[in-house]
Amino acid sequence: MSARILIADDESAIVMAVRDELLFEGFEVESVGDGPTALEKAREVRPDVVLLDLMLPGMNGFDVCRRLRPERPDLWIIMLTVRSQEADRVTGFEVGADDYVTKPFSLRELVGRIKVGLRRANGRGPVSGAGTYAFGDVELDIRSRRILKTGAPVQLTRKEFEILVLLIQRAGEVITREEFLNSLWGEDVYVTNRTIDTHVATIRRKLEKDPNNPVYVEGVRGVGYRFNESLLKT
Repeated sequence: MSARILIADDESAIVMAVRDELLFEGFEVESVGDGPTALEKAREVRPDVVLLDLMLPGMNGFDVCRRLRPERPDLWIIMLTVRSQEADRVTGFEVGADDYVTKPFSLRELVGRIKVGLRRANGRGPVSGAGTYAFGDVELDIRSRRILKTGAPVQLTRKEFEILVLLIQRAGEVITREEFLNSLWGEDVYVTNRTIDTHVATIRRKLEKDPNNPVYVEGVRGVGYRFNESLLKT
């Protein structure tokens, strides 16, 4: 069965062009023109990828993404926007977006980004394998993508989860920001070092007892981050 793509954009010319290209590529395509309908349609048709315009009427793309992500951790979300400021990219990744494309964009590039997203969402991404880990009052199961803290579920975005797993699988090693970017986003996705710092800060806020004095994820000034290997339970 072909993958289903949901286009959420209020610019009809863009929607028509993208829709035609995706249909030509063999995808199933749905489209909506405002935020509340995007949320409703995503819940109804359960797409594999959402192309989500940032400036949607009724509810902006950030809010749509923020509400969808906990419901669909497997969903690949690509933000579409005319904005190019770093702050918007960081905010998009914070609320759970997987990729970011700035208008005007090449249709071929967009199709390529969608295919990358589908591969990663189907388990052929940077986080692979199975295994369970425990540290402090936290338990993590890679296969089910489940995290518990004192027995209660913790919601991490896809990228937060991938960052944490990469740190744990290489516990004791210092992982540079560039390694995170290349391993988890790929060289074709424009993100900055600040994005890594923001994600790590959020992971600490969700998992550490005192996020201002973290013990699990340690910062190595000017280089990157390291997971405290001594705290992993065997």
